[in-house]
Amino acid sequence: MVIASTQSLATRLQTDTVLYPTLQQLIRLLSCDRNQVVKYLQAEAKENPFLIETPTDNRDSLIGDVLPEWYDVQAASATIQEHLYGQIAALSISNQQREILIYLTQWLSSAGYLEQTPETWAQGTSWSPQELERCVPILQSLDPPGIGARSLRECLLLQLQDDVEELARLLARDYLEEIADCVGHSPKAIENCELLLQKINGSLQLTSQITYKDLQAAIAQIQTLEPRPARNFGYSNVPIVTPDLQAELTANQTWQVSLIAQPRQRFCLNQEAIHLLQQPQAKAQDKQRLEKLLQKAQSLLTALDQWQENLLKVGQFLVERQQAFLHSQDALALIPTPQQIVAQSVGLSNATVSRIVRSRYLRVCGTRERTIPLASLCVPMSVGGRTPQQIQQLLLRLVAEESPNQPYTDEQLVQLLKLRYHLSIARRTVAKYRKAAGIASTSMRRHRDYD
Repeated sequence: MVIASTQSLATRLQTDTVLYPTLQQLIRLLSCDRNQVVKYLQAEAKENPFLIETPTDNRDSLIGDVLPEWYDVQAASATIQEHLYGQIAALSISNQQREILIYLTQWLSSAGYLEQTPETWAQGTSWSPQELERCVPILQSLDPPGIGARSLRECLLLQLQDDVEELARLLARDYLEEIADCVGHSPKAIENCELLLQKINGSLQLTSQITYKDLQAAIAQIQTLEPRPARNFGYSNVPIVTPDLQAELTANQTWQVSLIAQPRQRFCLNQEAIHLLQQPQAKAQDKQRLEKLLQKAQSLLTALDQWQENLLKVGQFLVERQQAFLHSQDALALIPTPQQIVAQSVGLSNATVSRIVRSRYLRVCGTRERTIPLASLCVPMSVGGRTPQQIQQLLLRLVAEESPNQPYTDEQLVQLLKLRYHLSIARRTVAKYRKAAGIASTSMRRHRDYD
């Protein structure tokens, strides 16, 4: 009996000795995206003769060759963000609006356009998409004209909004594609211009008929506008994120998750170095040191296998659970999924799931490709089995249908949530979520028009 216990203890100690370095490496890797993992292993391979990187035709490495990390274009002027900060500071607006405007400048492209959607802007912030959307017109009122537009058409219309010429605004709004074919003095351009003239005069969109000369003047005016408002400024981009997972639609219209890249395929043990280690002429002191390096390389590759396996486990579970949300992008379709449920379902610890979900991104492929935080699929449950975001969404729906003259009180919102959505929430909790959703108080809404 004593012998059996001793053997069991020895086995356990030996297992701990093997697993502990691997666990250490895994914990280190779980907080890294795939690019950081590759860089870490590349650094280790330089110091460890038993770890080598195999040749790869991976697109990431090709980009690295063309645009190495040290390549950084130095802007000769202030960034568009810096140019806007001074104007934002001088505006007579609330502190919240000022914070939102500063945040929105991070989503400006190098041309000065607002990229992505309000739902994407709101992810990871305390603001709702509606709050962010309401501040866009304020951003668009700043210099340079056209800044903050979502499209070329909107950019041109912003620059023409104070212009007395109705024709130029009409062309930019309804005939932007057609006027592109009317530029120049070629027979084809003249023919296109005459056809456009007939089309406009036949549409009765203007109060009076226009001439060929009027049309040419309006087109020339549009040509003087700036299609890239931030052209003359330096550029400060939104921090780049690296998605490790991607979700793709299968033939039967279900979402399937996969790893975008598998770093494990790029690294392996150096069999030549292992063969030399096994030679009898190796010195005992050198052999001991090299054996430790071999164990470290083995532990690192085992941890890398587990890194890939654990990411895929968590990603598969969340994507399978959130099928409806990925199809609709409706916050109300999101199934509350605390980290504890994920951990129990995939057989990992809460700490491991937390490390995987935190700062991890999922690329959702399709006609409209987008990248979302993995944490957006792993949201905690609030009252009534709904997520905090869903409760805010329900409140926004209720307020959108109320009468401007008789807006709902918080107590009435409590009753409506219970009647329509079977949510029993205290008035104080409703008030908290109402404020979080950017919904003003009853008295303030009574005097405000809704679109």
